Amino acid sequence: MIFSVATLRASLALLVCRAVCAAAADVAYFSDNGYGNPISTLQHPAAEHFNGVTYVAYSGPHEDPYVAAYVHATGKWIGPIQAGVNTMGKSPDQVDPGELDNHGRPALIVDRQGYIHLVFGAHGGDSSYGQNKFGTPGKGRLTHVVSQKSGDITAWKTLENISPFGTYTQWVKLANGDLYLFYRHGSHRSDWVYQKSVDDGRTFAPEVSVLKHKVSSDKPTVHDSWYAWFDNGQGDTITASYVYHPCAFPGHNARRSNTYYMLMDCRDGSWANVQGERLTLPVTKESADKLTLIQATGTEKSNHGTCHVDAEGRPHVFFRFPGGQVRYYRWDGKAWQKPTTVADESGQGQDGDFIIDSPLKVRMLLCQNHAGTGSVGWWNTADGGQRWTKGANLFLLMDASIQVTALVRNAHPDARMLVGSRNDQQEHLYHQMYLVGDHGALGRPADEAGHLGDRLETIKAMPQTKGKAEAKRKKKASKLDDEP
Repeated sequence: MIFSVATLRASLALLVCRAVCAAAADVAYFSDNGYGNPISTLQHPAAEHFNGVTYVAYSGPHEDPYVAAYVHATGKWIGPIQAGVNTMGKSPDQVDPGELDNHGRPALIVDRQGYIHLVFGAHGGDSSYGQNKFGTPGKGRLTHVVSQKSGDITAWKTLENISPFGTYTQWVKLANGDLYLFYRHGSHRSDWVYQKSVDDGRTFAPEVSVLKHKVSSDKPTVHDSWYAWFDNGQGDTITASYVYHPCAFPGHNARRSNTYYMLMDCRDGSWANVQGERLTLPVTKESADKLTLIQATGTEKSNHGTCHVDAEGRPHVFFRFPGGQVRYYRWDGKAWQKPTTVADESGQGQDGDFIIDSPLKVRMLLCQNHAGTGSVGWWNTADGGQRWTKGANLFLLMDASIQVTALVRNAHPDARMLVGSRNDQQEHLYHQMYLVGDHGALGRPADEAGHLGDRLETIKAMPQTKGKAEAKRKKKASKLDDEP
């Protein structure tokens, strides 16, 4: 499949804009030390705009968390700065993506006082930290760090106030400043839980289980598991969109199916389905199928997307399907609208997020990887998702593919999404990082954007060969997916 005329025109316009803006920045990326799969839409938010500064987080060398800050008034970058240590990181640098875990990516939030918080570093949590009462242990340690000063990314301290077990960390901040940290409490066969803080992340209440893992009632060799995405709803509510994972037991598989939705009322901690029927926690597979199911997808694999609500409190959500398809669903007040495919130019790793301008008008910002080119651009609907049209491209990268995060929280128009490049032909796993907005990427002088030092020279001298790395790469691909 080739890009449409509209896409090519948008791409040419973007290149013209880049040429005009070239004098302001030597390179379009702000750092070159994104490592492995440094970002994902599942660990979110990965960035937040607060008091005129956009703070971004990603995995850098040894899969450790790195933070950078862009000051919009001056157009200057600060960092990146290492903010902590991921216990799953390995040394020396790996050249085989199969040796990386990637699940310890950081999620970032800024509290009411301007302190920056990161949670990172685990794929379940190692059994040496005790018993996991909500699931099975895995690797690493779930770690919470906070900046030592408000608005300052240069120094960090660790807070021992969350469970060491977890992965897929997701922050939700309410208007009153309360923080909710959602995550899967362990490796594949574990509950999804949240911990709540009312004092800007200095202390957290114990875990509350939301989605239940258990042996399937249909097949004893399958474990009911989930992949979920949590975010702000309307007012003091939190949405959850999720898919079912029939995890082989023992073992593991990549099967996922169905699409689901439910809503939390933070005033009393209760959960309900889209019709307002109250749910009993933790939600089981049987309860989810009966009360929160959007669509039964059968043998077709479904994968998480993102979810938001409109001014009427009605949810809009997308999920990802094979072939790079992104399908959009909308609750019209009485029923779930028949899903529609958003982009007619689907490609590997298509993912992103969206903005609701009105109940019928939605803008979706998607990355698409096709024929060696990665792009980030808008797709628009004005009729509630019945028809989608291609809008402007914000970013184009030749001879590489890209990964993206969910939208920057409280995003400035110039900094909407964090983007990482990928090039499977290179002999190392370091990638350039970009912050992309309505006018393209917020680059910086080349001498400020380089942070690898002599790492690449060291990698070239390692006994591992490119041929060996490529063979392993094909066997155990580091796809733009969450878990094999």
